[in-house]
Amino acid sequence: MPAVVENMFDMADMVNPPLTYGPNENDIPASKVYGNLTPNPKILKENNLLPIANIWLSEFKDVIKNRNFNNLDKLIASHSAWKDHMCLSWTFHQWYGLEKIKSNLTERVPNFDLSNIEIDKDADYRFPTGVSLQTVHHPSNHNPVPIEWVQVYIKFKTKYGTGRGLLRLVSSDEKDSEFNGGLRLFTIFTTLDELYGNEQQLGERRPLGVNHGQHVGRVSWLERRKKSFEYGGDKQPTVLVIGGGQAGLSVSARLKVMGLDSLIIERNQRIGDNWRKRYSFLVLHDPVWADHLAYLNFPEIWPIYTPKDKLGDWFQNYADSLELNYWTNKTVVVKIIDNDSKEVSILKPKHLVMATGHSGEPNIPHFKGEDKFKGKIVHSSQHSTGKEYNGENAIVVGSCNSAHDIAQDFYEQGATVTMVQRSSTCIINAEKGAKVSLAGVYDQEGPKTETADMIAMSMPYKLMNLVHQQHFRRACTLEKDMIQKLTAKGFKLDSGYAGTGMYGKYFRRGGGYCIDVGASKLVADGKIRVKQGVEVERFTEDGVIFKDGSRIDNVSIVVLATGYSNMRNTAEKIFGEKVASKLNEIWGLDNEGEFRAIYRYSGHPNFWYAGGNLTIVRYYSRLLALKIIAQERGMIENLED
Repeated sequence: MPAVVENMFDMADMVNPPLTYGPNENDIPASKVYGNLTPNPKILKENNLLPIANIWLSEFKDVIKNRNFNNLDKLIASHSAWKDHMCLSWTFHQWYGLEKIKSNLTERVPNFDLSNIEIDKDADYRFPTGVSLQTVHHPSNHNPVPIEWVQVYIKFKTKYGTGRGLLRLVSSDEKDSEFNGGLRLFTIFTTLDELYGNEQQLGERRPLGVNHGQHVGRVSWLERRKKSFEYGGDKQPTVLVIGGGQAGLSVSARLKVMGLDSLIIERNQRIGDNWRKRYSFLVLHDPVWADHLAYLNFPEIWPIYTPKDKLGDWFQNYADSLELNYWTNKTVVVKIIDNDSKEVSILKPKHLVMATGHSGEPNIPHFKGEDKFKGKIVHSSQHSTGKEYNGENAIVVGSCNSAHDIAQDFYEQGATVTMVQRSSTCIINAEKGAKVSLAGVYDQEGPKTETADMIAMSMPYKLMNLVHQQHFRRACTLEKDMIQKLTAKGFKLDSGYAGTGMYGKYFRRGGGYCIDVGASKLVADGKIRVKQGVEVERFTEDGVIFKDGSRIDNVSIVVLATGYSNMRNTAEKIFGEKVASKLNEIWGLDNEGEFRAIYRYSGHPNFWYAGGNLTIVRYYSRLLALKIIAQERGMIENLED
């Protein structure tokens, strides 16, 4: 059992809090936002936001320019946090507390030369001044003051490129209010956007596409395109990307648009087959606004939830439209082998990106007697449809996204299905709870995708925990009836780590949750049976016996929705133990609240990991591309910082 901590708000201060089994029941305490400041919400009037934000920013710019960091005492709250993605280092950091921030600015600003900080009025069409008031809770018996902050979009320059960011400023009634506009910094986020000399070839920088005039021996676009796929010998890719899914495509697209050559190696016959080959009725559980790929949004007619085959076709179209270089039907085993001709290609890239899926290889447990079982045992990654099992018994081992989808498919195809839930699951409904977390960011009324990503990624982990707690609390209110019905059926629910729900689980382990699209009602109605808290003991010729002695007979198929192993295992399989032994843990958060190794230093020079859902890969692929290019240009002295 996880450790018991009575106050969930105390757990919000932990990078990796314990698992809990119910929502946080209270609003965010004022002390978590205002610290020891005395709030002065009266100054936060709509027509006053821009002037007071300008006063604060003017003083802040002066401190940064003159490097007189002691004056930050009047501008930054003692409990504040600075989250930085490659503007003040070449990696990801979160610094907590005024003294820690001052120390890092003293050390890093001279090397990275943060300057030209301005309000970005083009970031969000909803707030043309670049400044807005964001209210989480209105005054209540729990909090006599509102839980709110002034949100300010910023843009700036560094020694190496341009960046964007987001400020959260809280009202303060301290004696130095004239100096800082009555505001103190609560959180700041800074992220590198472009490198000088490798600016993204977009908009007015887009390629001409033709060379007008007379050119003897002119070569057509199609001929050049075919030639671009040829590698080997004197022509070597700077970056070899293993995997042509969303991560591989996104990294390759970022590198191309920034001017660096890459080649994707995909083991399937076509780009997009990693989605096409999954179970037949799979549809993305995140809405379209969260799922755009970099540089090429889905069209306005695109459905809110994307069918997996439609997404696979889009991936192929994406690779061709962006003129990415890829080899399909190839297997990397140190050398590259054509799966049909068995021809071997030798490539010598400078960098290698593992983009085979952040979860790695299918995790396939084995059981006593499985060789005697006359039915079918498959991992969820191998399952297609339950159509052939009408009128028969099916078992799904697991209780997260894939397990729910597959169990629903079996039911709809006329099978009798039992879901084996071994531990607990965090469930959130796609139409109710999930929309709470995405509202105002990834929805029809939200800002442009790049700004939405910045908002989503801008929260340091302590604030992220607090906000996720409130989102899950609201989701539980909306889904109260279903929660009661699932519990009554013996399905064990959890609320994620410290009540942060599904998103807290995703960022820390990449699993353990389900975005419900219909299966929960089938469980609640008893149409999908649940066997909770037991493991499979052994197989018989026609069924399964569990460790509690119970059994299910006359079983035709068992689907193991048991997840995936660590991507490091895939690296070891391809490159051997010598390489894998140097690689760091991939998923989860480090002691500052940032991803451990994915999209950053892996432990092995020039070896990088990329993976995650479409939102994650869209945002972090840019940073990885910038890091690789900066290293190629000799800007980086220390890969770990």
